[in-house]
Amino acid sequence: MVHKYGIYQSSSKSCIFYKQDEDGNQSTFNLFITPLKDEFNKKEFFAFIDNEQFNTENWESTKGMDLKDVIAAFGGWAPDAPLMFEIEAQKSMSQCLSSVLKKKDE
Repeated sequence: MVHKYGIYQSSSKSCIFYKQDEDGNQSTFNLFITPLKDEFNKKEFFAFIDNEQFNTENWESTKGMDLKDVIAAFGGWAPDAPLMFEIEAQKSMSQCLSSVLKKKDE
C-alpha cells in the first residue's frame, strides 16, 4: 500500500506528521515539548502515534524514554516514506527537539 506523507505542523514546541492511505484514512505521528514541572528551564518530550483510522495499535512514549526509541518508532511508522519527506521530517524534529537536546548536553 502506498501512503501519502506530509507535515501538519512544525514549530519549536511540536511537530505533527501524517500519512494517508488511498481511502483518505490518516495516521499521525505527534511530538510535543513540555516543561518539566519541578525543574526550572528544563524540558522533556512526549511522542505518540494515532492509528485509530488505520485500525491498528496506537503507540506512545513513556516518561524517561530514550530519544533513540522515539526515532525508531517514527521509522517504523513511516517505512515507505519518500526521501524528501524524511529529510523535511528530520529538519522538523531537529527544530522541535533542540530545546530538549541543548539542556541535556549542558
